[in-house]
Amino acid sequence: MTPPSTPPKFAVFLIVLLDVMGLGLIIPAQPFLARHFGAEPGTITLVGTTYALMQFVLAPVWGALSDRYGRKPILLITLCMTSLGHLAFASATSLLGLFAARALAGSGAANISTAQAVLSDTHAPHERSRAMAIIGAAFGMGFVFGPALGGILFKIEPWAPAVFAAALAASNILFVLLRVPETRRVSENGKQSRTQILEFFRTNKSIRPFVFTTFLSMTAFALMEQTVGLYIQSVWVHTSGDEAMKEATSLTAIFLVVVGLSAIAVQGYFVRKWLKTRAEITLCRLGLVTTAASLLLIPLLGSIGSFPLFLVTAIILAFGSGMFNPSMAGLVSLACPEDKQGLGLALNQSSQALGRIVGPTAAGALFAATAPAPFIAGTILTGIALILLRPIQATR
Repeated sequence: MTPPSTPPKFAVFLIVLLDVMGLGLIIPAQPFLARHFGAEPGTITLVGTTYALMQFVLAPVWGALSDRYGRKPILLITLCMTSLGHLAFASATSLLGLFAARALAGSGAANISTAQAVLSDTHAPHERSRAMAIIGAAFGMGFVFGPALGGILFKIEPWAPAVFAAALAASNILFVLLRVPETRRVSENGKQSRTQILEFFRTNKSIRPFVFTTFLSMTAFALMEQTVGLYIQSVWVHTSGDEAMKEATSLTAIFLVVVGLSAIAVQGYFVRKWLKTRAEITLCRLGLVTTAASLLLIPLLGSIGSFPLFLVTAIILAFGSGMFNPSMAGLVSLACPEDKQGLGLALNQSSQALGRIVGPTAAGALFAATAPAPFIAGTILTGIALILLRPIQATR
């Protein structure tokens, strides 16, 4: 008897929601746990780099495999890796253990493009960008509930957020296994080697500007993401020791919760509405302008010293990334053949992961030089991304 299935859009929403909640549970405490094991600022940001490195390497592989073998088995495999990675993080007793745990979890987290491909499989081309916005809404909710719950659990036990994240990933596995149907018609023609993946990127000229733009945008975002907690600590935390770590974690969690709440509104309602009448490329450009403004405002409003006023930057940031991400995913999907949706979206995710490698790698050194430097550098990179999109014409 065939088990009951869940509508694809809701299924993808729930898969991504539980996935991002797990990530959100760990992010606020991650830099401070790394510091607890003796890491300096430059090394702290490399913990996030390890996570992104595995996404960069494996996203095209998972995408190509999902084109050949189907979306469901790839989702199950990657969710198992995510759950094991979170458990390893919870049991880590050294900095090396934290790095290994994030590498394993990052290998599983390279599955977002596979979830996006489910939406491509089940939506007509003109509906895909609006469908992709549901992923952004899931990200928003994940970053509301994840960091908020992570901050509470961290005060109970430092390992508690990671254990709960592993439990969420395990429940995600059961959901995919029992309720999510296969949406990709399996074909031997979907077979891809690493050489063929690179050849697809080289020959598909229409996708390249999108991938490069995504890389620059995500590098800018990662510069902010990896240092905003340290920046908040430097401005608003005046205690020391464990109390300083807990206070900085709580304030960082609040910032991320505001980003998440704003993202729910932006991608759950506004972007889906705007895409009915506006071209994807238009929202991409507007999103980049708004993101640049938010990054520039972080050190400007931070210098005033009012944390509630500082949270305005979180709202503006959510509007910028909320307009850019689903619109760019839609543009990539439209630029790819129907039998290469998983691969094309995976290349876009891989470029995001590369940004999460380059950004954190540079973030520590920039922050050590001067606290506003990562945000100023992010503003410049976002401006370059905007220039890359200038030649692209609107399709509607």
